[in-house]
Amino acid sequence: MSVTQSIATRLFLSYLAVVLVGTVAAGVTISGLLLRYENDQTRLHLEELSAPFLTAIQSGVRAGQQPREIVDALTEQAHAANARLLVTTAQRRVVVDSESRLIGTLLPQPQSANEGEFADSDGQWIFVRQQLRQAAAGGVGLGFVVVARPRAVIGDSLRALLPSLAISALVAVGFALIVGGLLSQTITKPLRDLANGARAFARGNYKTRVSAAGPAEVADMGRAFNDMADEIERSRGAEQSFLADISHELRTPLTSIQGFAQAIVDGEARGDAVQSAADVIHREARRLVRMVEGLLQVAKLSSGTERLAREDVQPARLIESAVAAMDVQAHDAGVRFEVADASALPTIRGDPDKLAQLILNLLDNAVKHSPRGAAVQIRGERADGTVIVRVRDAGSGLPEGAQVRLFQRFYRGENAMRNGAGLGLAIAQAIAQAHGGNVSAHNLEGGGAEFAVRLPIASSAG
Repeated sequence: MSVTQSIATRLFLSYLAVVLVGTVAAGVTISGLLLRYENDQTRLHLEELSAPFLTAIQSGVRAGQQPREIVDALTEQAHAANARLLVTTAQRRVVVDSESRLIGTLLPQPQSANEGEFADSDGQWIFVRQQLRQAAAGGVGLGFVVVARPRAVIGDSLRALLPSLAISALVAVGFALIVGGLLSQTITKPLRDLANGARAFARGNYKTRVSAAGPAEVADMGRAFNDMADEIERSRGAEQSFLADISHELRTPLTSIQGFAQAIVDGEARGDAVQSAADVIHREARRLVRMVEGLLQVAKLSSGTERLAREDVQPARLIESAVAAMDVQAHDAGVRFEVADASALPTIRGDPDKLAQLILNLLDNAVKHSPRGAAVQIRGERADGTVIVRVRDAGSGLPEGAQVRLFQRFYRGENAMRNGAGLGLAIAQAIAQAHGGNVSAHNLEGGGAEFAVRLPIASSAG
């Protein structure tokens, strides 16, 4: 990365630009205020000067002197006061000018009663005028005595302020360099750490984490990176665990198939043993097929690629059909079903076949974990815009910490059936989530476990 592209350099340049722009703005603002102050002060001085000049001119006129002679006599005094004397008629026409440039011209109309501005080749002037009394003016047609001073200009104010502004700018630039260095380190160091952490993570060090330091936005980036790293590490751990689990699950039936097939090929299995070996191969092959189909189903449901029908479904019919499908298996296991009336439950919307499979998987799980002579209870209820179907067994309950893990693929607790694939509850959860619901589980007081399916009520059901 080039120097001009670094954040630190841009921060330095930004701070310097702010300082320079601020200094210029301050200079212009202060100059404007100073200009206004100087012009106000000029008006006050002109009002003070106008009185003695008016008196002198009036006295000279009474003594019979010409206005030009009087003004010439006062010119040196006017220059000493940095002033300019003019005499005008009542119609504002200049009769006498100590600078001899405006004779015969009209002065602009005053902005207030006796104050105004005019311009000539020397620039802008501020003037104050005083009216000559008629007795003094006599018959010469005189009207006003005008005392003027140059108007202050912003260039002069800026030049006067320039040394002070230059010193202030140098101090501000030095301060900006110090503060800019500290702030740029505060911002760029966490960003460099974040970049280094991302590179380490990309190289395969999935334990890499960064410090959530610096300004709020930079710290938030660090926390977001750590959250992403945690999620990726969890995903990779789940992936590795899944690969290990599926390798283990596939090894057992494949070993059986390979062993018995080898026995047939080698001629070690003869007579009835051939049929027995073929039965084992067939059974294990079917187990493999069920396992692969279950995995594909979970993957499709989780990714959203499984196309689901959207029909209004009565929860009571789902429960009734699932209980009927499990009747033979429950009878063989010595387990009975106790079903509460669910006819009043509102309809839900979804795929009837998938929802039936969801209830069937939960009943199958309950039957497998219930002892002979026990009852599996099924009841439904409505709560918070959802239909809840609860399935309770009378087994030994859920193992410690299994409430979440039991919905993972291939997870089997210590009390699970060893011939199961560990996919039934994972499929049930995937179906529920594909319909906007979920399955939860907890242990019951006195023994057993309860699985609760929550599914949203169809909008048409109200």
